Amino acid sequence: MKNILGFYPKNIFLYRLAFMHRSVSRVSGSLKSNNERLEYLGDSVISTAVAHYLFKRYPNKDEGFLTEMRSKMVSRATLNKVALKMGLHELLHIDTKSGGFKSVDGNALEALIGAVFLDKGYRFTEKILLRRVIAIHIDMDEIESRDWNYKSKLIDWGQKERLKIHFQVLGALHQKGKKLYKVAAMVGEECWGEGMDQSIKAAEQIASENAYKNRVIPYIEKQSKKGYRAPLPDAVPAPVKTEQAQNPAPMIGLAEPAPVYGAAAESPATISASLFAVESPRQEAEDKPVI
Repeated sequence: MKNILGFYPKNIFLYRLAFMHRSVSRVSGSLKSNNERLEYLGDSVISTAVAHYLFKRYPNKDEGFLTEMRSKMVSRATLNKVALKMGLHELLHIDTKSGGFKSVDGNALEALIGAVFLDKGYRFTEKILLRRVIAIHIDMDEIESRDWNYKSKLIDWGQKERLKIHFQVLGALHQKGKKLYKVAAMVGEECWGEGMDQSIKAAEQIASENAYKNRVIPYIEKQSKKGYRAPLPDAVPAPVKTEQAQNPAPMIGLAEPAPVYGAAAESPATISASLFAVESPRQEAEDKPVI
């Protein structure tokens, strides 16, 4: 713990418990000792500390931006990546024979933060998160530029294009002791992307990401090329200037155009616009008697 977080623990039992996976739980009567309770506590502490950090880092951003940034920072993918960088997997006690487990490293990080909170208090835990976790192991520029909620992006695009977006559970299967759901992102009656995960919501996000990257982005680029690179027709002849177009008939019921001065007098567009212009200030000055 000294090498990882920079301090010596007081209650070492809490930290040992933080790395005890439920697959190796110690049973005492009806009680099971593992890191799940610490994981629950650490999840709340991390969410609060990250919200406070983002509130101070981005003083001019709105609630939607802050919420999305917090979701990115406390996501399973981010926490798993940070935990691997910190080397927490080497300290984790887990029974690999009982099957594969998802997000065990990120869960161990949450349990570790829960242990620090019980051992040292919230203010100390917040400093550890900022100085030893976020500052060292999280690239805020990469987090800010990363696309996150592909499901919302896919639905927003469908609304703009007046297309019906919905998700369909294709089935469930058991793999290495885990139950996986297979979900399809449907655009109308056509499947644009599929995803598989332990929860339906996570599978919908994966399916939305596949649909958006593989189908929506190429569609948008294709439409953009059509709009900006459309070739001009070759068979259309150039417009012929007729005598009538060169000398248009005077408009009936309109006063004579006001005089135009300077270089603008040579511009036909300026002359046509001057039909509805007020009388020139220079002309008014010439018409007033000098006292």
